[in-house]
Amino acid sequence: MIKRLAAVAVLVASLGLAQANQVSEFTESYSETVKVSGQFLKGLQFTDVDYAVAPHLYFPSVYQGPVCIYVSSADGRYKSQYQYTLTEPTEGLVSIEFPTQYINELEEFSPGELGLLANAQQDCSSLNGNYLVGSWGMPKSMTNIAVFLRSNARRDVATIFGRDDGENKTAPITVKCQDLRSNYRVSYDKECVLQGVNTNQMTRVVIKRRNLRAMPDEVVELFQ
Repeated sequence: MIKRLAAVAVLVASLGLAQANQVSEFTESYSETVKVSGQFLKGLQFTDVDYAVAPHLYFPSVYQGPVCIYVSSADGRYKSQYQYTLTEPTEGLVSIEFPTQYINELEEFSPGELGLLANAQQDCSSLNGNYLVGSWGMPKSMTNIAVFLRSNARRDVATIFGRDDGENKTAPITVKCQDLRSNYRVSYDKECVLQGVNTNQMTRVVIKRRNLRAMPDEVVELFQ
């Protein structure tokens, strides 16, 4: 049960908690046989939450249409994907359906061990940016964000950029990505925790990867 704290109630009132009910093409698997995809980015999530298997997404501006949802556990045992359609114009914090058959298994994960990745786009056959920040459970605040990565680089550095509105330009925030705080780092193994973020101003996250030789930057374009 998601805790309805006073601070959360204020947050929901200011953002508007929306509901929609169209889920399509839902597939999932849970197996002791670890399955790992080559996808680099595994999750983009608020960290200040009481963990619950109840996904939420944040839309900084109005959107109507399909959202592509991808879920993967850090240990590689669970993965799912589906399309969620917002049938009416929606803005703010949205609680979305997640028709998993493995609710008991997923409740055993710790925060950060279940990656949630979402795109606001018409075609889910390819990822073209427009990433949304999500959370497992209701966020208590929306200023700390974790980016979960599957990386073979020696060092990853993440920088989040905001909109340039002249005098109101948002200064970039840069952090070193750290090994995931879990004993089960298979599907993804690093987290980049960005603190003091203005969620409404974010435009992209650039991840610089360093190994024995330079790797191209990974650019995560965010929904605006």
